[in-house]
Amino acid sequence: MYTYLAALALVIVIALAAYSFLNHSIEKRRIRHKQLVTALRARRNSFRDLATGFPSGFLSNDLTTLLYRSIIDCCDQLTRLEPKDQTHTDQLAHYTTQLNELKNQPKLPRPRLENPQQIREARQLLQELMKYVVQQGQLNIINPVQTEAYVDQIKRLVLHMAIDGHLINAKQSQAAGKIKLAIHHYGLAKKAMIGENTTNSFDKQIGQLDALIKKLEEKLGAPEQEQTSSEATLPNKEWEKLQPADKDQWKRKNLYD
Repeated sequence: MYTYLAALALVIVIALAAYSFLNHSIEKRRIRHKQLVTALRARRNSFRDLATGFPSGFLSNDLTTLLYRSIIDCCDQLTRLEPKDQTHTDQLAHYTTQLNELKNQPKLPRPRLENPQQIREARQLLQELMKYVVQQGQLNIINPVQTEAYVDQIKRLVLHMAIDGHLINAKQSQAAGKIKLAIHHYGLAKKAMIGENTTNSFDKQIGQLDALIKKLEEKLGAPEQEQTSSEATLPNKEWEKLQPADKDQWKRKNLYD
């Protein structure tokens, strides 16, 4: 009798252990499933916002192609993880169409972002894209040449936005009659250009900034002019000259010929 009870107790213990192990495994799979769905949704949404939330031409066709392909991959995985959610299937079809249409779209000049908040949002989204590119490169999903090209384009775009931000701040300072502050922001824009001017792409813009800073410094010597915001504001034509070099001046890499 004692042997029977001991054997029964052992069976019960084993059964409980097996149940606990099975339950734990199921819970781990559920958590992994949820984490994967959350990560895929977050990437899809971030890349969608970057691909479609800014003016046409803000991203190169190469970067937009990369974004659409990643979005499509996310939607494809989500259709398998959440087959009952029709949204994933609809978006998969939509972005596949967008990718096909992109191949026939011409290259557009990069627009300048006018809103500081928009610049901050774009910078944050580009940081996410940079992490993704580096990760894909480490996994050899993107080859080294493509990885280098993408990283180069993202860095240059972030640089252009930084310059745009300094120029916006300078213009706003001038409009408010704050000449010293305007000179400061023009100086920051110039410093950013000089730091990335290894190919002399910014020579013209740097020269124009030098001339504008000199004019402002001359105005700074006349107190009555500094108090008048209308006089402190540069003519529109001079302002437009300060836009960063057009992206056609940069080295081109066609990744999907």
